[in-house]
Amino acid sequence: MMSKFFIKQAFAEAMDLQKNGRLSEAKEIYLKILGQSPNDANALHLISLVFMAEGNYEEAKSYIEKAINEAPDQAVFHSNYGGLLHTMGDLPASVKALKKSLKLDKKLFQSYYSLGIVYTDMEELEKAVESYTKALEIDQSSTAAHNNLGNLLSKLNNPEAEYHYKKLIELMGNEVFPRLNMSNYLIRNQRYDDAIKYLNELVELDIATKEVFNSLGVAYKGLANDDSTRESFNVPGHIFPLQAMDGGVLRRAGHTEAAVDLCTISNH
Repeated sequence: MMSKFFIKQAFAEAMDLQKNGRLSEAKEIYLKILGQSPNDANALHLISLVFMAEGNYEEAKSYIEKAINEAPDQAVFHSNYGGLLHTMGDLPASVKALKKSLKLDKKLFQSYYSLGIVYTDMEELEKAVESYTKALEIDQSSTAAHNNLGNLLSKLNNPEAEYHYKKLIELMGNEVFPRLNMSNYLIRNQRYDDAIKYLNELVELDIATKEVFNSLGVAYKGLANDDSTRESFNVPGHIFPLQAMDGGVLRRAGHTEAAVDLCTISNH
């Protein structure tokens, strides 16, 4: 039987393995802990995150529900449960779990962020905007939240989108997708010269991608055609999903993986 000291050491080792992607080894240690302490809420929760990362969602659900049963006041448990339910496609149940986590901890960034993702998938965009806004009130440095909120505001034709794209560029420096998202927003609003400026910065940095050159072509076409409208620009296949780790939680690989989408030029 492991002493409390060795259990503490085992947790530290397993969490380090989990952080470094050595999931099978971490799972083995958690199972040993649970073999001795089957109702240990932390072990139940952490092994559920391993199963989430492995894509074994039913097993993850079983363990995290046991963790919540043992420690119903742990906000993070409910938050990750909400993320798992989202991944499994049960969006109403996901919202319920995430709201429960926020009743327990009103300052839990990951739950507001996750609600933004879920409400977006439910096409409840105003609620998604509100959720991302609250997330950013807690953590202004979240690049994923700025990006996703900018994309939503762009879809809603809200000029505040530009602020979030500028913030994203400020936070991420010389990365492609912040400037690409900004330029696509500007193209949708027929500000072609401004869009070309951002896109040419990527060319000058020698990091331009196919998507950057596609957007440059659209922008130059817009400059050449005075009759162009927002609806004229539909660039299929140009937009693809990115993923970001934000808030330190295993996501979507638990949800805690944040889905970060590139802004589309076309007006959906």
